[in-house]
Amino acid sequence: MALLEKFETDFGVIQVIRSKRDGTVSYYQNGCFHSQANGQGTSVCAYVHVIQEIIRQAHARHVLIIGCAGGTLATMLRRLHCRVTVVDINPVAFAIARRYFRLPQDVRCIRRDGIAYLRNSRRKYDAVVVDVFSSDNGIPQSFVTESFFRKVGRVLSPAGLMIMNVITADDNDRRADIIARQAQLSGMDITLFDWPGEKDRNSLIVSGMTQHMHIPSGHEPAWIKADLKGLIRRKPKKRAFG
Repeated sequence: MALLEKFETDFGVIQVIRSKRDGTVSYYQNGCFHSQANGQGTSVCAYVHVIQEIIRQAHARHVLIIGCAGGTLATMLRRLHCRVTVVDINPVAFAIARRYFRLPQDVRCIRRDGIAYLRNSRRKYDAVVVDVFSSDNGIPQSFVTESFFRKVGRVLSPAGLMIMNVITADDNDRRADIIARQAQLSGMDITLFDWPGEKDRNSLIVSGMTQHMHIPSGHEPAWIKADLKGLIRRKPKKRAFG
């Protein structure tokens, strides 16, 4: 691994690292992994491809992403001709995403707290992706409340989708189900996309009509298909709330 650049920011230390084995570039903040992309700026993380497919199959055209890091999802969605707005409290992330991860110049980048942006936005989005983590790799409490999901709902178009990325330690970790319950209390119809049996995995909390979606769909790169094996969709577990 080769350190390309290190940034001391108000929100922690960001390191950009290139793999000597395959040339991929990774984004770490305070030692926590956040993004990895190949030389074309395409993510090598399976969950990012799942999010892209959900958005593509929903025919979403105007997408809001809260949380930037390497900006790989925004880069991939822009290639699908989506209009993409990225909101992040740390402006350094935007510069890194453009310099090292091929984030297109026409992706709209806004420096702001995500909740404040939702509260004041007059725009409507076909999809809102929430991918925010604190320095300990947990989701800030203010982003997992019923009130937060109501704010998301207010900026969604009538058939809009919400997708939230949650890190799940193992099958005994209930956080995705607990957060999903808060989204349900806000009135959202929730489905989880998950990889049971995997440790430290990305679980996706998704609101909206997903039952007719096919994932994998065949549109994914051939090299990511092995990582999509074991993916299931399920409803939140009621036992997580008792």
